[in-house]
Amino acid sequence: MKKTAQYLALFLSVLLNLVTNLPALAGDEPPLLNVTIKGKTLDQVTESLINAINSNNYSFVRQQAIDSRLVPTDWEARSVRIVYFCNFDTMNRALALDTRASEFLPCRITLIEIKDGVELMAVNPAWVSLRLGNYRLHEYCVKLKADYQAIMNEAAL
Repeated sequence: MKKTAQYLALFLSVLLNLVTNLPALAGDEPPLLNVTIKGKTLDQVTESLINAINSNNYSFVRQQAIDSRLVPTDWEARSVRIVYFCNFDTMNRALALDTRASEFLPCRITLIEIKDGVELMAVNPAWVSLRLGNYRLHEYCVKLKADYQAIMNEAAL
C-alpha cells in the first residue's frame, strides 16, 4: 500500500505541475473531468465503464495499472487503473487537423479507488485544445469532452 500511495502522489504532483505551469487562456474549461462513484469496487466500476464506452460508439482498447511496466508486476498499484478507449474515426479526423492531438488520444480515464468508492478522472480535451491554439481542433475536443462526460456519467449509474 505504501508503494501505491507513493506512485499516486507522484502522478498527482506531475498533473498539478502541468495544470499550474500552462498559460491560462480565455474560457472556463476545467483541466480535469471528475465523477465519484460511491459504494462500488474498482472492478465493478471498470466493468461499468467498459460497457459505457461501448454504448457510446467507442472501442475499448486496454486497461492497465498506472505504474504498469515501470515496476515489477507484483508491485503494481492495484488501486489506480487507466482505461484506454477510442473512436477511430474521430481520432483520424483530429490527427488530420493537428498531430498534437496525439497528446490526448486515445482517450484515457483513470480510476482511483477511494475509501467509499471509485473516482473517475480524465484530462479535459477541450482544456488541452485551448492551449494548443487550434480552434478547428477545439470543435472536436468540445464534442470529445461531452463524450467523456456521457461515458463517465453512464458508468456511474
